Amino acid sequence: MKYLKILSVCIPLTISGCTTTENYQYFPEQSVQTSEQKPLIVRRKTYATGIGTDAKKYLHRQVNTANLKGVQIKYEPYSRIGNADYTLNGVRYEVWNDIEDYQEIGIASWYGPGFHGEKTSNGEVYDQKSISAAHKNLPLPSYVKVTNLENNKSIVVRVNDRGPFHDGRVIDLSEGAANLLDVVKNGTAKVKLELIKVPEPPNAQQLKDQMHSRYIQVIATNDQVKANEFARNLRKKLSKNEKEIFVRTYTGMYKVYLGPFRPNIAEKELEKVRSVGYPNSYLLYLD
Repeated sequence: MKYLKILSVCIPLTISGCTTTENYQYFPEQSVQTSEQKPLIVRRKTYATGIGTDAKKYLHRQVNTANLKGVQIKYEPYSRIGNADYTLNGVRYEVWNDIEDYQEIGIASWYGPGFHGEKTSNGEVYDQKSISAAHKNLPLPSYVKVTNLENNKSIVVRVNDRGPFHDGRVIDLSEGAANLLDVVKNGTAKVKLELIKVPEPPNAQQLKDQMHSRYIQVIATNDQVKANEFARNLRKKLSKNEKEIFVRTYTGMYKVYLGPFRPNIAEKELEKVRSVGYPNSYLLYLD
């Protein structure tokens, strides 16, 4: 999302304007030299920082979330956007999409009023009163147990944003989360972060397909009758039903869509549509 700082309170902003010093460390990725002496990054699935030289002994433990306040933990596929490595003001940040374990101790801050109603890094609308958070590297969304080491209060937050891009900060809490941890008054607090790795349910692949499914827009018109007639004719031509070819209205325009299609077949379906006389059709996501 974003980042400005006011006094001791960290305020995220979209990945376009922030301070950019990354001063924490994690188990380093190995740099492997190929025959052409080009560095090859080997990603690790385990990250642990700020908890001393014995960090590894904390990993692969089940995180205790019993009786914790905060958000309800559930399996969610990673978002379509916000999960690629990125560069901000010359600093490259890696997104740990393969992460399995993670713990870190550091300083938490919070962000609120200036960005209420703005888009987070994964495209959601930021609600300052919700229980959410921003992190530089975790996949979006992720669930994290946050413990305020100054009062031993713990909650579960849902990470859906990027940041904080400020020296020494490891997480930015929403105002709602910061209130539960008593962080709002002081602006910052020393915390422990523990990734809650949610097991994949039996329908995980179906949920991933739904998240990343794409649609084909064929036409857009301001004539509702024309749009409905076009959709009916297209269903006959392509042997599709009303769930597969449908009309939606956006700002006074009636648009004819096909879908949803899984990522691995969307391009093939697009070629079919173009081959029957609609060369201007294109792929898109529908929220």
